[in-house]
Amino acid sequence: MHLLKAFSMKKTLLFVILLVLCLIGNSQTITNTGAKVHIKDGTTVKFSNLYNDGLTGLFYYENSLEVSGNWINVPPATFNQGANGSVSFNGNSQQSIRSGGSAFNKLIVDNSAANNSEILLSDDMEIKTQLTLTDGILNTNNNNLIFQSTATTNSGNASSFVHGKMEKSGATQFTFPCGDVISRDLDGDAIDENYVVWSPIKSNPSASTTVNVEYFFDNVGMPDWWEHGGNMDATLHHVSDREYYFVSSTNDFTDVTLYWNDNDHAESAICVHSFCDGTTSNFSSADLCVAYWNGTMWVDAGASGSSSLVHDVGHITSSTTLPFGATNQTFITYGSRNNENPLPIELISVNADCLENAISIDWVTGSETNNAGFVIERSVDAKSFKQIAFIRGAGNSNTTNSYNFIDASFIKNEINYYRIKQVDFNNEFSYSPIVSAACKDNQQSTPSFSIYPNPFRQDINIVASELPADNTIVNIYNMLGSLVYQQKFMATKGMFSANIDLNNLPPAIYVVRVISGEYTGVGKIEKH
Repeated sequence: MHLLKAFSMKKTLLFVILLVLCLIGNSQTITNTGAKVHIKDGTTVKFSNLYNDGLTGLFYYENSLEVSGNWINVPPATFNQGANGSVSFNGNSQQSIRSGGSAFNKLIVDNSAANNSEILLSDDMEIKTQLTLTDGILNTNNNNLIFQSTATTNSGNASSFVHGKMEKSGATQFTFPCGDVISRDLDGDAIDENYVVWSPIKSNPSASTTVNVEYFFDNVGMPDWWEHGGNMDATLHHVSDREYYFVSSTNDFTDVTLYWNDNDHAESAICVHSFCDGTTSNFSSADLCVAYWNGTMWVDAGASGSSSLVHDVGHITSSTTLPFGATNQTFITYGSRNNENPLPIELISVNADCLENAISIDWVTGSETNNAGFVIERSVDAKSFKQIAFIRGAGNSNTTNSYNFIDASFIKNEINYYRIKQVDFNNEFSYSPIVSAACKDNQQSTPSFSIYPNPFRQDINIVASELPADNTIVNIYNMLGSLVYQQKFMATKGMFSANIDLNNLPPAIYVVRVISGEYTGVGKIEKH
């Protein structure tokens, strides 16, 4: 085919391109600047790139186009198509698309580049009739893929889905072909792995609305996923921190369906959607439900009879309505009712802070299952770590627990890196993110102490630092003010640690006072 260049001309000028079965090279571009290009049905036109520009620029096609390069439409220029007009993006390298405010009628994604971002949008893309995902991931690049009210799409596949934000108007059920491409550490080796996850979601609005959806194989930005201060429905144990959908709507959903399609794995390997602990037979379908965030707590939306709860490839449909309320938006993910599905609970936080002559490492867990304890590891290069302490864990717990370790042997005037290695009773383990602190000789701090675990069941640990006196008194009071425990301890260089057995105390809230010279520290603990 010949290179087409149409320059600014009168609006009445119409270019009719009648080029039949012509061969071209991959570098060929249709460049239209201000004219009207009309490709009639039955005409075979082969080209790699489209560049459409100019005040009166129009690219109109009534046939099927195969485009292996970029599609750039610069407004106010437009493109449009007849009833038989369609575009197939079928390149073998990344293709950039700029719609410039015009909409595609029928669009096919069939790109074989295999780079996890085969179709890259530079602005919003709109679909009038149909999107077919065959091969290649469509990356919205922080833009929006918009489906008009009568538009349809297939749900995609493991190698072809939409990574990013989507929008659909209307009142009918619609399956959004969601997916995510991300690097994160799931095996606990402190090295991120690459994940390409295809996870559609089907909305079922109760009335005409505009639905916006984005899927995240991540937990950044989502509310607390562990039981914490009444943020869980009475029937929920916890929700997944592995993934979530962020959905907005102006009307409620009659129900919603979540799909998983790539969860098969070798025994003891990572379960992508975390429905088992590596052993497929441990998947408990009856424990799984749909959960959504109502603004203050996670709500159990149930699982209907239409669900297909199969470990490798399945879906789950809520059995209750999902209200969107005044905020018009919510988080949706998988819930575990009785802690029979792992839906893992990772460390909530890990911090390292400088004291006067030590570094305080603090961490908090959401809940613990089969947790023997924590190995604290230190490094000076963030690569080679060595163990410096072991802290016993809570075993099994449904509530938040706070832990602390004081490192008095840190390397001064250097950056000290720390990570927490959580060890199960069966010797399986995982690592926390790496944290660091750089403390100088003249670092100043005030007296402080910490108590862990909290809440507790039998005993507590108290660790104090920077105390002004050698003699230290620990008093524990009940909520009526009665003294229920008292013990004297000796501090060494302003530091002391002690394990205190409180098994004889009934479950309740208690007040702890640590007294050293003129310093008095106060804290609360809760016994379960």
